[in-house]
Amino acid sequence: MATNTTRVTGAQLASMVREEDLEDLEALLKDLEDKGHQAKDDGRLYMADQYIILIATVNAETHKLRARFKREAIASLRKETKLKKEEARANSATE
Repeated sequence: MATNTTRVTGAQLASMVREEDLEDLEALLKDLEDKGHQAKDDGRLYMADQYIILIATVNAETHKLRARFKREAIASLRKETKLKKEEARANSATE
């Protein structure tokens, strides 16, 4: 009996990211920063270092996602504007 397993590529996975995921990552980043400061204040330097590593990773990913959503918003606006221009040209040509 064969099982049908589908593999998801990185590009496909990236296209599945939603704005809620970005919000969750930003909340996670805030939580990690708070825990990192608390660990530092408590003198738990090893854990503070671990939180710093995690913060750097999550921070980089949130920046990538935020930039991607902004690029997609601009691309959508450009596409809609182009369609409106084409529509206006078609309407003016038929009149």
